[in-house]
Amino acid sequence: MTPPDSSSPSAQSRADAQRVRILDAAQRCFIARGFHGAAVSEIASEAGISQGLMYRYFDNKRAMILALIQRQLEEDQRSIGQTPASLDMVDGLLACYQQWARGESIGNLDTAIANVGLYAEITAEAQRDPAVGAVLRKHDKMTTEAVCQWLREHDLARGAQVDEPSLRERTLLLRVVVEGLAMRAVRDPDLAPDTVRRLLQRAISQVLGA
Repeated sequence: MTPPDSSSPSAQSRADAQRVRILDAAQRCFIARGFHGAAVSEIASEAGISQGLMYRYFDNKRAMILALIQRQLEEDQRSIGQTPASLDMVDGLLACYQQWARGESIGNLDTAIANVGLYAEITAEAQRDPAVGAVLRKHDKMTTEAVCQWLREHDLARGAQVDEPSLRERTLLLRVVVEGLAMRAVRDPDLAPDTVRRLLQRAISQVLGA
């Protein structure tokens, strides 16, 4: 692959914008058809460019999958510090569940999984492709550390003694809650909101050490 000319700041900016455009198109196609069901020609058409131009940015569809996974996980890590460490999280997670249950994608909302279908595709692909699995595990560990640091800062802010083993358990609990909630939305989209809210209040209270 011949990389796009980036000899000037403006050229680099255009190249970066084109890359984002391709990844956005790939994400829409992957959500609609899955990683293996989406053809490169479809992605190029969705991006409004030729296949030849697209190959200047990505060698193949696998390269797009890897780049998309990395982008999604990096965005998740960046958003963690912006999440309020309070029971207000319950309302946000309940809203996520309801959107997932309707088959909707979520914008950059807290640390929630943006699209359940894409999350499932990434998880399945990690089992099939060692390179994808390696990228996912690497960034998953980074996300776990970011969540752990977020909870550590919350404990310090409320004057609590930081208990590292407990911190790790609470981090894991939060990750299990969010990921499990996404899967419940697919398998059981008709759960009563009050039921989900009560369960989330108990779990988030424990996560926050309240």
